Amino acid sequence: MPVFVTIWVFATGAVVGSFLNVVIARVPKRQSIVSPGSRCPRCGNPIAWYDNIPLLSWILLRARCRSCGLPISARYPLVELLAGILAVAVLRHTGPNWAALGYFVFVAALLALSYIDLDSWLLPHQITWPLLAAGLLSPIWNRRLAWADAAIGAAAGFAGFAAIALLGERLLKRETMGWGDVWLLTAIGAWLGWPALLPVVLLSAVQGAAVGTILIATRRDPDPSPAEAAAPSSDDDWVPPRHAVPYGPFLALGALEYLFFGDRLVSAWNSVLLRLFS
Repeated sequence: MPVFVTIWVFATGAVVGSFLNVVIARVPKRQSIVSPGSRCPRCGNPIAWYDNIPLLSWILLRARCRSCGLPISARYPLVELLAGILAVAVLRHTGPNWAALGYFVFVAALLALSYIDLDSWLLPHQITWPLLAAGLLSPIWNRRLAWADAAIGAAAGFAGFAAIALLGERLLKRETMGWGDVWLLTAIGAWLGWPALLPVVLLSAVQGAAVGTILIATRRDPDPSPAEAAAPSSDDDWVPPRHAVPYGPFLALGALEYLFFGDRLVSAWNSVLLRLFS
């Protein structure tokens, strides 16, 4: 791919990443992503266009708001950087076709959902449901995905994780799987097809468990007080368990790994199985 094309695609992806920052900040709060325009999250002053150039403005402003001088989180340029990298990766993976545009929508949504889940432990239906609908229609522009594979992938993804969620709610009397995760896997199954479900779930589970183990080993939080331990919980005042990590980012990571390296991962897995059982 020519260098100028790579630069243009990266820049376009970074611009989309700037918009994703708005989505990440506003959707969980049920605010409009269109109006008002970009504002400083600290002082609320509008951000001029020349202070809103992806990556460059954050560097030139030395990570501080021009109006109030307070720090601007590094998350903003990081999302822009990741969106730019993913845009280039998708184009290299699929080539210049409609599938590239469709898959970039997919990976951009996964990026936004990951950060929202990290911030708020939410995977909003405002994103997961349209993502599912787009996935079911993706065979229109993605010739590699059959209609049946997309439909079966969505149905199997929903059925598998919904069963886990219902089992936890009915039998164990606690949340074992958030319904946002259920809808996210359903959308992933629609976009990638049913063969992707098992690899994505395995990758997300292993990587999530590894991160959770590291957090347990490194964090030293004080024990809760007796009043805190005895306090009743409800859906409105729910707080995540100690040392817990949201699962959505790991589902998104597994989906990205399968999208870009699926054939290699499946081949490697089959080789391991052959060595174990031969």
